[in-house]
Amino acid sequence: MKKIFLILTIFMLFFFISCEKQNHTVNISCPDMIHNVTLNDFPMDFYGVNELEVIEEEFHVNVNYGGGCEDHDFKLINVISPIDGGGQQIDVLHLSHNANNDVCYAEITEHQLCFDISEIVNNGLLFFYHPDSLYDLNK
Repeated sequence: MKKIFLILTIFMLFFFISCEKQNHTVNISCPDMIHNVTLNDFPMDFYGVNELEVIEEEFHVNVNYGGGCEDHDFKLINVISPIDGGGQQIDVLHLSHNANNDVCYAEITEHQLCFDISEIVNNGLLFFYHPDSLYDLNK
């Protein structure tokens, strides 16, 4: 009886210790975006956007692309457009995609990216540009 009680106690202790409360906090591993550059200096290989959102001071974007044989690099670039008629700064985010000459045909359907946008998150109007769409991030 003592053995069963000991095993149950250890099991319960393990069960409660292994359960962690998950808080949605800012991920400190999100890389910074790039400022004051020319878009022509960055590769713009094809990709699709599955979904995107701003969470606190982070920009999260889920993308898809073709490849599978090489590492793909993504960088977020902020292009500051002229101030609108109301006096607000307009920040337009662009995603640079470097496929590193990946010639494979696998479809990567979901790839989650995040970037630190704390420098601009409340400065003015914020948009994300993709060749297919312009996304309004001011909600």
